Amino acid sequence: MRIRATRSLATLAVLLLAVPVFAAKNAPGTKSTVFSVHDPTTIGQTQLKPGDYTLQAVDGQNEVDILQHGKMIGKATCHWIQLPAKSQTSQVLTDSGKVTQINFEGDLQAAQLD
Repeated sequence: MRIRATRSLATLAVLLLAVPVFAAKNAPGTKSTVFSVHDPTTIGQTQLKPGDYTLQAVDGQNEVDILQHGKMIGKATCHWIQLPAKSQTSQVLTDSGKVTQINFEGDLQAAQLD
């Protein structure tokens, strides 16, 4: 009986710790897009090697999170700009191997990298 109670409490503790992780991914105002890198690219101070990354930003915050395989590998500072019309697709704009702007599908705002 004591072992069963201990297992139940351990399971409950793990579930409670996982709730903020799931809540953060679905938080209102969170925008994300997948970015496929084919040549070495820089975003902020983070050097990206070829591969797939998720770029995630939250309205009102001045950072873009850089994730690979679900793990945070870096952050980049940004500021929000107004677009003339809603972006039809998510786009990551680059110039000379450096990310300059991230447009999110269906949004009037874009994250411009500092």
